[in-house]
Amino acid sequence: MTIAELGGQPDAVREQAAALLVHGFDEHPRGWPDLESATEELAQVIRRGFALAALEDTRLLGWIGGLPEYEGRVWELHPLVVRREHRLRGVGRALVAAFEDEARRRGALTFTLGTDDDGAQTSLAAVDLYEDVPRHIAELRDLGGRHPFLFYRRLGYVVTGCLPDANGPGLPDIYMSKSAGREDRRQRPMG
Repeated sequence: MTIAELGGQPDAVREQAAALLVHGFDEHPRGWPDLESATEELAQVIRRGFALAALEDTRLLGWIGGLPEYEGRVWELHPLVVRREHRLRGVGRALVAAFEDEARRRGALTFTLGTDDDGAQTSLAAVDLYEDVPRHIAELRDLGGRHPFLFYRRLGYVVTGCLPDANGPGLPDIYMSKSAGREDRRQRPMG
């Protein structure tokens, strides 16, 4: 497996990337419903930030995107998708590591992501989060469906917030972040 810049790949590989968005998120109602929306999403990620592909020759195993926020001090991991038959084989982990290296190279102090719970897979779903957001976040647990927050947590990301009802009533978006590990992150501007 090699990891390479997705924007410079042949059209056939970029077409695989768009198709993977449609098929890789088909069990989630908030994914990309068709090839047209997925193709536009891929183009937007490449245009605004960067996209990296995990390849075996010209076969795309998965891809990851990075989008700058806060003048490039924060980089959002968006999206990450791996072919079903290649999941749990280190492809996602390798893509996240490559994303972090590239974002760090571009000046990241913090990595961030949103992982939707649009399938009621966590304890944050179907509850009134507004009643006590910090408590609900502190008590976050998976309900047995292996929600992606578990994967990101194993990679050092921590829950930094949630957006109640982002995907409909009782279906939140879970925000996670990780320090880029730069020494200057402790330096704070005066004034």
